[in-house]
Amino acid sequence: MSEWRLWKGLAVLTAALYAGLAWIWFAQLVPEAGGLTPFDGRLLGYSYEDAQAFLVALSDQGRTVYLNDVRLLDTVFPVALGVLLAWPLWRLPGGSWRFLAVWPIGYVIADLWENARVAGILRADVTSSPDVIAFASALTQTKYALLIVSMIALLLVYVRTRKA
Repeated sequence: MSEWRLWKGLAVLTAALYAGLAWIWFAQLVPEAGGLTPFDGRLLGYSYEDAQAFLVALSDQGRTVYLNDVRLLDTVFPVALGVLLAWPLWRLPGGSWRFLAVWPIGYVIADLWENARVAGILRADVTSSPDVIAFASALTQTKYALLIVSMIALLLVYVRTRKA
């Protein structure tokens, strides 16, 4: 099997994981939180007060969904997405351009670290300290920043390799 076919298969798997995650998110998690956006979906992060409001609104069933179904998919999905983005950044350009593959790897690390922090917050309920909440929020912001930089890097490599 060619490398290109493997990459396309990974793209299909990543899309399927995202679709499953989005379905659980919007069909189960958001309604179980009174319509509030879960921690992972807040691109600009969240305050201690926002986190407390979410935790109070989140039902026991919603907490179970977040800690089990969402957490499982949100562990596999970022790894798949990170590999999907890093692969062409490593394989397509020559020489020093390969360093761009570090951005998707950073995204994976930030996302998985964020997931661990969010799980801790969900287990602690409303007893998490403002520092714990602030760190989890910073990881959320970092994750999205690294994802955006990864996509820009991929665009740059695409443009560079198309002209070469």
